[in-house]
This record gives sequence, C-alpha cells and structure tokens, in this order.
Amino acid sequence: MFKDRKIPDLLSGNIVTTLFILGWPIMVESVLQIGYSLADTYWLGNMGPEAGRDALAATQVSWPLVWLMVSVGGGFGIATISLISQHIGAKQHHEAEKYAGQMLFFALLFSSIVAVVGFILSPYMLNVILVDSPEVASQGTIFMRTIFISQPFLLIIMAFSFIMRASGDTVTPMIITGVSVGANIVLDPLFIYGIGPFPEWGIFGAAFATLLTKGFAAAIALYLLFGNKVNIAVRLKNMKPDKERLKKLFKIGAPASIGNSGTAFGFVVMTFIIARVHSSEASLAAYNAGDRVLGVMFILMGGLAIAMSTMVGQNLGADQKERAQEVVKKGVLTLGIVMAICAAVIFVLSRDFIILFNQDPEVVRIGTEFLLIFSLSMPFFGLFRAANAVFEGSGHTKYMMALDIFRLWGLRVPLCYIFALHMGMQSTGVWWGMGLSNIISAVAALLVLSTGRWKKKIIEDKKPVLSTVPRRV
Repeated sequence: MFKDRKIPDLLSGNIVTTLFILGWPIMVESVLQIGYSLADTYWLGNMGPEAGRDALAATQVSWPLVWLMVSVGGGFGIATISLISQHIGAKQHHEAEKYAGQMLFFALLFSSIVAVVGFILSPYMLNVILVDSPEVASQGTIFMRTIFISQPFLLIIMAFSFIMRASGDTVTPMIITGVSVGANIVLDPLFIYGIGPFPEWGIFGAAFATLLTKGFAAAIALYLLFGNKVNIAVRLKNMKPDKERLKKLFKIGAPASIGNSGTAFGFVVMTFIIARVHSSEASLAAYNAGDRVLGVMFILMGGLAIAMSTMVGQNLGADQKERAQEVVKKGVLTLGIVMAICAAVIFVLSRDFIILFNQDPEVVRIGTEFLLIFSLSMPFFGLFRAANAVFEGSGHTKYMMALDIFRLWGLRVPLCYIFALHMGMQSTGVWWGMGLSNIISAVAALLVLSTGRWKKKIIEDKKPVLSTVPRRV
C-alpha cells in the first residue's frame, strides 16, 4: 500500500501547488504531533488550579531540556534531507538508500547515549533552573526521565520522517503519526487520572503514555523500511558504518546540529529568564499555553518549509537551478503570506486561546499579552524559516547555523534579559525581546539568501543507479 503510493513530481509543474501538495501531509502530521503536547497540556492543566499549574510549569521547563539533547539528531536529519533529495533528483536511488541506512545507524547510536545521559542529568538540570520551585522541579524530573527513556523510539521516528520526506513521500509519516497520537490521546486521561483499572499516575502517566505510543510508532517505521514497504528500502548492510558516507553526513549535519542545539539551549535560557520574573510560575504556565497555540499556527509554516527543502534539493540534484531559484522566490513569498494570516487570527483570538488551556486569571492575562506581542513578528519569522529551508535543502547548513545562533544568542537572549530583568519589564520584556529578534533576524536571513551561494549542490555527479524508483505523476 505505502510503496505503491504516487509521489508528486517535484521537478516540473506549478511550484506553489506542488508546495501545498507536498506540504499538507507534513502540516497534518505536525498537528498530530502537537496532539501529544496538547493532550498533556489539557489533561494536566485540568488536574486542579494549583496542581494543574505546577504540572504545566514542569512540562514547559522539561521539554526545552529534552530537545536540547536530541537537537543534534535533528541536525543530521537535515543532512539526510539534502543528501537523499539531491541523490533522488540525480536518479541515484542506490546512494539514497545507503544514506538512509547510515542515518538509521546514527539515530540508534546517538539516541541511546541521549537516553542514558538525560536520565542521569534530569534532576540536576531542573534544580539549576527552578531553585525557588522545588515541587515543579520534582514533577519535572519524573516527566523528563520517562521521556528520555523513550528517546530511541523518538529518534527512529524522526529519521523515518526525514527519509520519507526527502523521497517526496510525506503521507506515510503522517499516517503513522496519526495512529500513535490517537493512541496517546486515549491513554493520557487513563494514566493521569487512574480511570477504571488504570493507576492514577499524574504527570508520570502523561509521560508513560508517550513512551508506549512512541515505541509503537517506531516499530511500524522499522517494519516499513526493512520490509521494502516504502519507496526507499533499507537493509541491514546499509546500516553498517560507512566511513565516507558518515563523514559526509557529519560535514553537513554538524553545522545544522550546532544551530539546532544552540537554538534549543537558547530556549532553556529563555525558560531560565522567565523563571526569574515576578509571578514566575504563572508566567511559565502562560508561556506553556501560548507556546502550544503558536505551535498549532506554525504547522503551516513548517509543512511548507520542509516541502521547500525537498523541492530545492531535488531540483539542484537534477541540475535545474533556474527552477530551484523559482521555488525559492515563490516559497519565501508564500510563507510570509501564510504567517501574516496566522498572526491576524492569533491577535484577534489570543485570550480565547489561552483560556482553552488554563483558567487561572493571572495565567490568562500574561498569556494573552504574550500572544498579542509575539503575533506582530510572526510574518517575519515565516520569512526567516523560508530562508533556512533553502539552506537545508541545498545542504549549505553553515549559513543556517550562523542564522540560528544569531537569532537566539545575538538577539533573543540578550534582548529578553535586558528588557525583562535589567529594565524591569518582567515577562512583558521577554515577549518584546522574542518579537524583535524575529524581525531583525528575518532581514539578515534574506540578505544571506540573496547572495545565491546556496545554488551549488553537495553531491557528486555519477552514473545513475536505479534501485527503488518512486512512481511520479
């Protein structure tokens, strides 16, 4: 069923239409992925005013720390997109399958290390951030340790998604994610509240439900890859460490990983700053709720950006530079418009969105302010993400790394610290710092993109070797 699915032709046809055809399953998958956190946020937030606030604060602090440690794997996933998409564009499908195997090998190795290190360091990391909130730190440790145990499953799913997207198949990952999220939504209240024969585990129940469902999704992904059920087949011999291909993965993936981890650590520091403003627990809970709302809006941007990456990669691999240039122009404009529409929706409905997740008056007030201020910068963030998508697809990740670090460390962290703590603006200063960093970094990203250095492909020209050839329409 999966292998016979028709894949859109990324090398010809209407660019904007193809962006949406390729991007809509990624958008749906992103909505489903957010379903994990939305379910946790909803069920935990309704445990009671005080208990719910502490649980939301604990998860909001925990997730940036988790993503800090797994962001390295995401960087190598970006390398996977550029390498596999360009090899497929060049009709070198055998090479694409070899790189898929190397990515899986790396994902399993790295995620195992992350699981062990993260489990050990969880309480220490949280105690540094939450020195004045021992109860939140305690709940966060329970949550984080369970999530870290599930990291091998998460990295397998990530690798699978990157491989499929690079090949032009964005529907299969969406289906697998839908199955696992549906199971998580069902299991969440059972384990959190102890409904029926299930134990009442609170925040641990939310994490345990994620562990079970991620494991299930990872098993399906491996079955499809090794069972030759999708358009890229992986065999055990493809996972044998290959020095040259791993070197290529590291050359492209390392800058992306540095950018990703730098960004992730920047959000850890952001949490550190928010934890030190007045009404810190309410501010953390408001940030949690607002971040969930923004995450839903960013699914459109994320889907189109990944579609851009794949289209740029395949067209560069096929030596169609003029079409790749057209993809960039129309993709940047499309993302800017889409994010402007999302910003307008958030600006009008900001208070209603926050109330969905928490009814505490202080949380609602702070969260509404957060969304109102941040929405002003959302179109610029769309432009920034579009520029990064181009560098992801072309494999020139050094520019992406520099832009990511500049946005977080050159702008956002200093501005938020100065506005919130030095100038005494408290949480309001954090929101303005976040917004200004998006605007300034978007201008910088477009300037770098205009140099055209992204147009050089990263693969060597070889005689095409046909293996598993995707069907196209």
